[in-house]
Amino acid sequence: MILILMLNAGNVKDIDFMIFDNKSINVYEISYLSGNEINKRLKDTFLEGCGDMMYMIEREKGINFRAVYAIAALESGKGKNTSEKNNYCGIKNEKYTGYREFDSRDECLIFLADILSSKFYKGRTLESIGIDYCPTDPTWAAQIREIMGEI
Repeated sequence: MILILMLNAGNVKDIDFMIFDNKSINVYEISYLSGNEINKRLKDTFLEGCGDMMYMIEREKGINFRAVYAIAALESGKGKNTSEKNNYCGIKNEKYTGYREFDSRDECLIFLADILSSKFYKGRTLESIGIDYCPTDPTWAAQIREIMGEI
């Protein structure tokens, strides 16, 4: 976590700490926020309460929580359309004949993070990811970027 120290006229005993959020919309640049701070940004959204899990995704997978949120938001209509199988991310089944089933919301989001951190996607731009993730929608990346900026 990046902390910025603000010294009060050189008086070291009066130090205020401010959390720095880089607000990056790069899929592979983490926010440096704590789980609690991520929870604050997810308050009143369909992913409210997922802060600790999103923090884990950032730390272990190197995926910006805003990217996970934005993809889930776009693909599920902000949680309204999950194919009734906890599929928040529009992930197809192995035969591409329907949507994959998940036991929980967290399982789906972690699966998405695994996809984004795979050798196939790792390091690619949002536009490049969109070509393969959602080939039928040329505006997918722009929509994801816009949603990432909302939180």
